[in-house]
Amino acid sequence: MPLSRQDTARAVHELFKSRRGGGFSWLAFGGAGVAASILPAQQTTSAGVWTPGVVVGSVLAALGTKKIVQFGWGREHRVLSDLAAKGYLPADVKRRLRGNFAPLHGTTSAPDPFLAAGIAYRAPAPALALPDTVAASPVSSVPAPAQLLADARQDTLDAVQGYFNAKRLGGQLPLLLALPGLRLMTGASNTNYSPSPYVQSQRSEPGTGQVAVGLALMAGGAAYMFIHNAPYTATKFAALRNEYLAGKPLPADIRDELKPKHLTQGRAYRERLDRRAARRAKRNS
Repeated sequence: MPLSRQDTARAVHELFKSRRGGGFSWLAFGGAGVAASILPAQQTTSAGVWTPGVVVGSVLAALGTKKIVQFGWGREHRVLSDLAAKGYLPADVKRRLRGNFAPLHGTTSAPDPFLAAGIAYRAPAPALALPDTVAASPVSSVPAPAQLLADARQDTLDAVQGYFNAKRLGGQLPLLLALPGLRLMTGASNTNYSPSPYVQSQRSEPGTGQVAVGLALMAGGAAYMFIHNAPYTATKFAALRNEYLAGKPLPADIRDELKPKHLTQGRAYRERLDRRAARRAKRNS
């Protein structure tokens, strides 16, 4: 089954979104480096401008600005418009549709980047050859009933995957209790600072009760994570998936908890795994 232009458009959107995010990160990091190199000199007469920091920060900021311009929203809209109308992709974009951004088959309910960008469809042009035999087929097609059913099942499983991932993430948050627990156990908060610069600060050892509280926080966070995550492991999801594909309905407690955000998160997670598997298969072939 050939890839549609919507499949290619989704990969293009992910590429531009990722590169823009990286550009903003480089710009922020470079700007922070320049500020950290200049501001001390403005606040005191004894500090000078740290020239290497200014140079490196300026280079990073310039790289970030270049990425933002090259993968900006305006150019993304133009690229998607050309793809929808003529099946054309610029060479630099086509070259980057590999690896993490290789187009994948989407279900019938997958988001349509053309509609999201307000791009009207036109008569499809001949098939476009993309890297690694990726082709752009006509924009609009009527899927067969069997395909609709398969897509609906995949959407359901994607939503369940997103729900499981969200639950596992929530179960890992109590591990943050390990930080104050470790602080209590090491006595990091029990340092007595001397007001005199000639007297060394004294650090007292943590008491038994303090160590016990620290251990309780760390053990409680770890225990909560394991107990909370036990029903949402990859093994449990694989078993549920096999049962669902065999015709068994989803458990009511899971079905009632599914939300649109779970579908979006689960679909993105599956596509990331599919791309990783495709790259591994290509390396082994």
